[in-house]
Amino acid sequence: MPDFFISYTSPDRQWAEWIGFVLEEEGFSVVLQAWDFRPGSNFVLEMQKAAGSSQRTIMVLSPDYMTSQFTGSEWAAAFANDPQGLKKSLLPVIVRPCSVEGILKSIVHIDLTGGDEKTARQRLLDGVNVKRAKPSSRPAFPGAQHAVKAFPGKSAEQSRTVAAPYIPKVRGAPSDVDKRRFLRQAFEEIKSYFQNALQELERQVKGLEYEFQPVTALEFTAEIFLHGKSVAACKIWQGGMLSENGISYAEGRHSFGNNSCNEILSLADGAGGLGLSSLMGVGFGRVADHLDLKNLSPGQAAEYLWRRFVARLEA
Repeated sequence: MPDFFISYTSPDRQWAEWIGFVLEEEGFSVVLQAWDFRPGSNFVLEMQKAAGSSQRTIMVLSPDYMTSQFTGSEWAAAFANDPQGLKKSLLPVIVRPCSVEGILKSIVHIDLTGGDEKTARQRLLDGVNVKRAKPSSRPAFPGAQHAVKAFPGKSAEQSRTVAAPYIPKVRGAPSDVDKRRFLRQAFEEIKSYFQNALQELERQVKGLEYEFQPVTALEFTAEIFLHGKSVAACKIWQGGMLSENGISYAEGRHSFGNNSCNEILSLADGAGGLGLSSLMGVGFGRVADHLDLKNLSPGQAAEYLWRRFVARLEA
């Protein structure tokens, strides 16, 4: 039985995937439409199955979620099975400021707005933990400083507060699981980047249309048409011609049918953690501006491949 079913609307897909990825990094199992509802399946039946079989339901709350006509049925089953909240079956997570009304108002929620990623991650994990939120160490005494008395077993000199020394974080070598999760995150981020960028490009450029086609869970194709003429096409897939630990990029419609490629991003383990390294990058024009092609984050890798893809439009 999965630990969590994540209910969300399409504008909050990136938030839902981030939440799902963080939870699975911590050993939880999740069911997420973007990951688990594959082409050919019955969407309604899959949704009912996921909502009914998961131990807890996470609602990714935003203004879009609150006004959606379809999300109510996704969390209604969890609420009906635990109306008093004794099992904490329903867990609202606010990702964009919104007004929570009705029966949801009485449920304690997790708020991920207004902080950085580290803060949001900690809030999420603290919130899904069903244990008491008692801190592991005694809180500082809130009274006036002069009211603090020295512990009688030590001298006043010994009882002075000493600042804790800085302890560096020693990073161990990444495991095969770490590498696999990183590659999956990187591929999903590249895929989402291309989808969003193509939509924005079509909105801004008159006469431009596009096709975006997920081929498998680990492969997609993209093509741009200007006034009906194909001007750019590519295929991107996880796995490479040299090893499975990479992300491959091929340009042109001919790439849709064979294994040739124009770029391979392989895993790089630098001082700052896992990254992606270009094997074929040449840094021409603005494609590599402000990017270290030997140590790219998933977001930078997405931008690099997108720049290469649309370079023909600028020529």
